Amino acid sequence: MIHIYYGMGKGKTSSAVGAGMRACGAGKKVLLIQFLKDCNSSELKVLPFDIFKAPDNLSFNPDESYREWVDNALSYVKRSDADFIILDEFIDIIGDFITVSDAVKLIKSISAEAVLTGHKNFDELTEIADYVTYFEKIKHPYDKGVKARMGIEY
Repeated sequence: MIHIYYGMGKGKTSSAVGAGMRACGAGKKVLLIQFLKDCNSSELKVLPFDIFKAPDNLSFNPDESYREWVDNALSYVKRSDADFIILDEFIDIIGDFITVSDAVKLIKSISAEAVLTGHKNFDELTEIADYVTYFEKIKHPYDKGVKARMGIEY
């Protein structure tokens, strides 16, 4: 089954990680890869998942070294024996680091349950997904200039 959690609202990663914890609690092996995020998310310190970590020097203006990391991460997904795979912010790398067509091929090739998150979505992904959930922001402290807080937003 394929899950897509997308939109501008808070909670996509939390929902994906929660689903992964449920799978883990049921004895399933979980893989988490976070794209376009650095290694500072607090959950990475405690999750009982296989985590393919981003480079320590991640730039939010990714360059060719990040492209190489993405290629390695996607190869890792293809080789994984996980039962449940979370590709956090994966949808947001489509267009810059992987084509929609290649993203669809990758997702179709995964035999595990897969959760994809991101801010946008593509019709081609919706078509192959079993679950699609849209997160809409109504109000957020960021709108008042409040920076992301450790333990809450990351």
